[in-house]
Parts: sequence; structure tokens; C-alpha cells
Amino acid sequence: MPGTGPRKIRQVLRATAVISAIGLGGVSSATPVNLSLAQADALAAQALGAGQPRLAYDLSKGLLEADRRNPRAHYYQALALAQAKAYGAAEKKAALAYWHAKSDEQRFQAANLAAELSFADERLTGSQFWLRRAVDHAPSDVARAQTISAFQNVRARNPLRFDFRFSATPSDNVNNGANSPLNVIDGVPVVGTLSPSAQALSGFITTAQVSASYRLAKSDTQETRARGRVNARRVDISDPVPGLSGDDLSSTVLELGLTHYLRGTTAAVTWKFDLDGGRVWYAGDPLYDFARVGAARHHRLTDRLLLSFGAAFEDQHYEAARGADSTVASGFAGLGLTLESGAQIGFQVQYRDTDSTGINRASDQWTGIASYQLGRDIGPASLEFSLGISQLDYSSYQVGFIAVPGGRDDRSVFGGVTATFTDWGYMGFVPTLTVTSERSDSNVSRFDVEETSITLGIRSEF
Repeated sequence: MPGTGPRKIRQVLRATAVISAIGLGGVSSATPVNLSLAQADALAAQALGAGQPRLAYDLSKGLLEADRRNPRAHYYQALALAQAKAYGAAEKKAALAYWHAKSDEQRFQAANLAAELSFADERLTGSQFWLRRAVDHAPSDVARAQTISAFQNVRARNPLRFDFRFSATPSDNVNNGANSPLNVIDGVPVVGTLSPSAQALSGFITTAQVSASYRLAKSDTQETRARGRVNARRVDISDPVPGLSGDDLSSTVLELGLTHYLRGTTAAVTWKFDLDGGRVWYAGDPLYDFARVGAARHHRLTDRLLLSFGAAFEDQHYEAARGADSTVASGFAGLGLTLESGAQIGFQVQYRDTDSTGINRASDQWTGIASYQLGRDIGPASLEFSLGISQLDYSSYQVGFIAVPGGRDDRSVFGGVTATFTDWGYMGFVPTLTVTSERSDSNVSRFDVEETSITLGIRSEF
């Protein structure tokens, strides 16, 4: 590590005869010597290089008597304890070197050392933590890339994995309300009016998701992980209306499950199988319990072309007072292409069929999405654009006592742009800014919806 700031006051340190063992010939085994701080610092470094951790540790103690915040002394003690294979104690010293560091280079070296010590002590999650800190202080793009690669290698070996995401969204339609106070049904000569709570309301949506998984088994061709996820969505309405509050629109999802990854006949093919179950709460009360099974296949056709497709089946058991049970079948197919410039183009088609005996629940929906991610940054941000269309049909639909002729039919167009600010990250977590707009047209004007929102989020870069 780089040296500490200059000190004009000389401190007297005493060293024993071990000095002669590291090349300071001529010093008798019984002769104490007086050393300045600079000499003691240099001698401690020599002792470490010569495999004399005890001497290096003692010399560092003297340096700390002169300055308890000396990062080099803490760093030397960490190295000395590491040579003695006292990895836990060594990591604590490396942490002190990090907190007392006076430059990014010192912080980078101390964080990397702490990561190595945690890894040696088989505390892989702790090693990942310190590598995330090291990324913030990398002296060059090459060092940063190497640190990220080291993090990914440790994560691959760690059976425990965490993920955290957070977003805050101001929106002009937090309740998916209509853009008109009138309720017009095509083919019905009656025009109704909507309550204020059924019309678009502006407000604020906050979403937080925490997920964790633990590897149960692994081989060269397959891996099994147990997973858990909690997703909380909270809504605040800017101008509350009678009969509706933000709590009435808030929801929470708890999910537990198993995921099995299986390599296909070649390394280019990967299968993913999921088995999940959980509960959804809405407006503070249980809404439904669910069980889901799914499978997906990812096939890298070339170095730049990836084909993905999959399907899932979900059984939803509603609380008796909230609605009838449903079965949902869904599928997707997607194609991703990386261009020579580094830009990425993606296309995906999704289908969702809901079968239920409940009123206004049975439906089918088609969605198509195209995306484009630039291969270079514009200013401080990398940009991704998306555009999509959706068709949602209910074979039968009822508004009050009125049956909608031909059922309900919704057509939606949506698009957005996401900016990711990698230069503004902290410990590998980077801010994102997403602007989205959506318009839906329906034969039931209650579902003529327009929404524009701006989402500030945080996600992991690697």
C-alpha cells in the first residue's frame, strides 16, 4: 500500500535479533536497535517478504502506537496474520486498513485482501461483499474488469445467492383508471358514469424485491437450487378520493420454490425447470394461493444469436370472498441478437390463457415486445429502448347486470426507454431511470387507459 503522510516527529521503536534473519547482517542477536517510522515500515515489509510474520506484526504494533489510524500498519498485520493462517483475525485487520485508508489505491488493495481472506476462511458471501467494495476503488478499467470477474467466480462457487431490487415510480395513473368519467360499452345504448376511484389517479408507486437461493446439488451438467422471493408494492395516491386509498392498491407476493438447471446435449443448450408456490396479498388481505410449474430452454445458435422459449402452468386458489379459482397457462418465445457494434436486439412473443368459472376472469392475451440496447454509452448512460403491443380478450364479460356483447376486447400499445448509469454505481449497484408510456383502447370505455410514468430504480450491474 502507498505510504502514510509524512511525520516530522521521530518515534523510537525497538526490534529484536530477528532482524538479522531477514538480511540486516551485523546486528547481534542481543542488540536492540532504534528505528524511525520509515525504517520500521520498510522492515515490516521485508519481514513479510522473508516469511517472518511475527516480526512484521510486532513492528506494526509499534507503528500503531504512533498512529492508531495508520492503514499500512493494519495492512501489514493483516498480511502477517494471513501468513499464520489466522484468516478471521486477518480479515478484521484488513477491514481496519480499508476504513483508515487515505487513497483509493489503499482501499482497493485492502478490500481485495479482505476478499481473499474471507475466501480462504470459506466465507464466500463475505468475499463477495469485499469484492463489491473493491470495484468502487479500482484504479483502472482493467483492474475493475478483473475484480468483477473474481466476484463472478466466487459467486459461482457460493451456494448462497442474494438479489435485491428497488424502484420508485411517480405515475399519472397508479390505479389503472379510465381516462374519461363516462362508461361506454360498444353495442349497448346506455351510457354510465364512473366513480372518482375508477378514474385515473396520480401518485407514487414503490416496489422492493428481495430474493435468495441456495444450491442443493451441482454437477458438471446440472444444478438444483432452493429459492425464496418477497415482492412488496406500495401505492400512495396524490389526491385521495372517497372509497379508495393507496393501501387498497398495495400488494405483497411471497414465493418459495425449486429450480433445476440442466445442460442439453451440447454446452450451447440449457434447460431450466421451476416448481413454485406462494401467496398473494392485496389491500392487506390474502387474495390467492398459487402453485406453478414451468420449463424453459435457452439455445445459443451462434456466438451472437440466442433462442429462448418456455411454458408454465399455474393454479390459483382464491379466498372464498375474493373470487373463483383459476388456472393460467402461459408461454413465450424469444430471439436475441448481438451486433458487431455490441448493440443488442431482442424480440419476444408471449401468450397467457386464464381459465376460470368466475365472472370476468376467463381471458387470453397475446403480447409482442421488441427491444434495442445501444452498444455504447451516450454521456453517462447506456440506453435500452422497447416497444410492444398487446391484445387481451374476455370471451364473456359483465358490467353490473349488463353483459358486454361479444365479450371485452382490449388493445394496448406501450413503449419505454431505460437509462443505466454505470459510472454512478456503488458496490456494483447502479441507478436506472425508466420512462414508460402506455395506451389501451377497449370496447368498454372503463378500460380506455393512458399512463405515463418515470421509474427510478436500483439493480446489480454484475
